[in-house]
Amino acid sequence: MARTWNPSSTPLKVTGYGSTGYAHGTWKVHNTSNGTRSEVMSYTKLSNADDHKVYVVLGTQVNAGYCTQVSKYMTCTQKYWDHASAETGHHSSSSYIYKTASTGVSNEADYARGKVRAALDIPWRSDPMTGWSYTDGGDQY
Repeated sequence: MARTWNPSSTPLKVTGYGSTGYAHGTWKVHNTSNGTRSEVMSYTKLSNADDHKVYVVLGTQVNAGYCTQVSKYMTCTQKYWDHASAETGHHSSSSYIYKTASTGVSNEADYARGKVRAALDIPWRSDPMTGWSYTDGGDQY
């Protein structure tokens, strides 16, 4: 089941050095031929000032506790911890482009969730980034 991290009506918005990037999408944990993976599916676009690019950073968090789903929020007896991270491809299109990124998940945990942020690739400078947006719950794997 894919979980939303930001809907298209309220995308993440990152600005810096005259450019603005937008990102929205979903996340899921699923079995693949490469094992269990945490995957972000993103749509990103850029209002570009000067050879900048937009991308999404995926942070995979895992949890080894017992969890229950209450409405769209999740409660757990253990806190999530950061396990791995990855970036989608960078691009400079002014139209929404579909990009994905994935990480493995810990074999010492039972649940995973995604945290996502949008970023601008600015040559020779630190990349501006949004704060983290979390998926609306986590999934057992």
